[in-house]
Amino acid sequence: MPSFKYKDWQLAAAVPLGLVAGALALMTVVAIGLLAKLTAPLAERTILRSALGGIAFGLVGVALPLTLFTGTSQLETVIHDGAALGAGLVIAVLFAKILMFALCEATGFIGGPVLVMLFIGGTAGIAAHLLIPGLPEGLAFATMFAAVPGSLIAAPVTVIIMVALTTQIGTLQLAHVAIAVLTAYLAVSGSGALMALARKGHKPPSVSQAA
Repeated sequence: MPSFKYKDWQLAAAVPLGLVAGALALMTVVAIGLLAKLTAPLAERTILRSALGGIAFGLVGVALPLTLFTGTSQLETVIHDGAALGAGLVIAVLFAKILMFALCEATGFIGGPVLVMLFIGGTAGIAAHLLIPGLPEGLAFATMFAAVPGSLIAAPVTVIIMVALTTQIGTLQLAHVAIAVLTAYLAVSGSGALMALARKGHKPPSVSQAA
């Protein structure tokens, strides 16, 4: 995992990172809702709808292999080779993953949200570091890695502990993660954005699904 080497004043960076994480989570929810409506005519033909989702997933995977599967192995590549890949490609992978995840959720293709949301968060953190080199990689990665799923899961403390165990960051660095997760959660859930989207038919991904 990226190492933590940053100054105390950079604690404030956790707030905007949390807001960005919340925006990415909302973007994912909206994409799922829109694609679900687009594929609604195939609701009675579940096999065909899932097959079309799988085909699209495979085609994008050929062009951008880092979007394949849950992203567990692919995230390691993003972490270690992000600088070589470049900010443009990392950002392309990020948004392609959001789109493919939304399509799989909307069409019922195989997969679940938890590991994918972690990939989206971690990749967003690496992209933030590449766009703003003064932003420490460890800070950007850990905060976004936790804040994207944390913005949708009504258990922010659980997410913080999970990320602490996964990244093995220290207690002081954990404060940044906690601020980002709480910021993202309040921005998404506290603002009523999820309820508004639910009323419009944009169903958020269920965390009870198998990842």
